[in-house]
Amino acid sequence: MNTIYLVRHCQAKGQEPDAPLTVAGIEQSQQLAVFLANKQIEGIISSPYERAYRTISPLADAIGLPIMKIW
Repeated sequence: MNTIYLVRHCQAKGQEPDAPLTVAGIEQSQQLAVFLANKQIEGIISSPYERAYRTISPLADAIGLPIMKIW
C-alpha cells in the first residue's frame, strides 16, 4: 500500500505566489524535514508558490530527491 503525505505550507509572510516563509516558517520546514526524513518517501510534488516550495525544500535536500512543481 502507498502512503501519501499532504502538507500545508509553513508560516509565510503572505498569500502572494512569491511570499517567503517567516523565520518561524523556516524553522517549521526544518522540523518537517526531520519528521519525514525516515518515511521512505519516493517523490515530492509541490505548488510552484514560494511558500510551498520552501516548505518542502529542506526535506528534498536531506533525502536527495527533486521537487516536481505542478499547478
